[in-house]
Amino acid sequence: MRPEERFAVLRSIAEQCIYEDELRQVLNKKPHPTRYVWFEPSPMMDIEQGILKTIYVNKMVTAGCTVKILMADWFLQRPPTIGNNLNKIREIGCYNIVMWKAAGMYLDRVEIVWLSDELNRHAVKYWTLAMDVSRNYTVQRMASYCEYLSPYGPERLPAGEIKADIWLFSMDQRDIIMLARDYCEYINSGNKPTILLHHVLPNLLEDPDFEDVRYPGRIIFMLDEEVVVNKKISMAFCPPEVAVCNPCLEYIKLIVLPWFGSFEVVQKEGNESNKSYLSIEELANDYESGDLDSTDLKLAFQKAINNIFDVIVSFFLKSYYRNHIFIAPARITSYYSGLEHL
Repeated sequence: MRPEERFAVLRSIAEQCIYEDELRQVLNKKPHPTRYVWFEPSPMMDIEQGILKTIYVNKMVTAGCTVKILMADWFLQRPPTIGNNLNKIREIGCYNIVMWKAAGMYLDRVEIVWLSDELNRHAVKYWTLAMDVSRNYTVQRMASYCEYLSPYGPERLPAGEIKADIWLFSMDQRDIIMLARDYCEYINSGNKPTILLHHVLPNLLEDPDFEDVRYPGRIIFMLDEEVVVNKKISMAFCPPEVAVCNPCLEYIKLIVLPWFGSFEVVQKEGNESNKSYLSIEELANDYESGDLDSTDLKLAFQKAINNIFDVIVSFFLKSYYRNHIFIAPARITSYYSGLEHL
């Protein structure tokens, strides 16, 4: 790819790019810029962490980036996260990696970096840097950058990544990553990383301010079985003829269209044929005009997500059938039961 083509691919990932000119300069200077992707191991891996992350990483690899996924295991060793057992956190991280493999991430062209290993390997350098940050920023100022990141607090500064060319974080992490960027400028660092901030999947529920992370209906998880996926989507907020702030359309835009390249809708009885949408703009126009109603949209949405998850199931069946498997959700065990009778 030419630099402009690579720029277009990388820019398509991000809802916001901090300092676009710098991204162009990096791509013009380096054929394979180093790009870090921050990830916190999670025992309840949701579709954003699994599928959306896979889509973004594969695009970065295609654009020629040297992609490193930083598994932030060290930061999870405290309540109310996973706990202080680093081995358990690493085990959960390995499960996340296997899930990416099942989703088709180009892991053979990605480097997995464990933050705990990096801190142990470069402890003096890291803690010197951390102390310098603490001396130059008040707690109040640091907290102001991450007031929306509860329960993590102001200590969640990804200082270990300062040497990357490009960072990929989600939009809800913008404030804290800007603190790291601000520090680079403060110390006149010659290597100020470009920041790409990707979309965050919206809450499926009607209340956009609903923040109870314990309620499972707010988002789709990678191990949700088909009946659960269907129920969550059927209950999702999808106001008729309203495309703006419609979570179903956002999921289709960010997950379904990039995965399949199109969105297939079964039209009501009496219409000439089904319709295949190639862009979110075309889909939104039909939805806002009333040519496509919320019932048909949700049915097609359910089918698309379950088809994606069938790929995950197929991977586990081929790789782990009759062997040790450390996860066995209903979606997968139901397939096992069927195979036993063949």
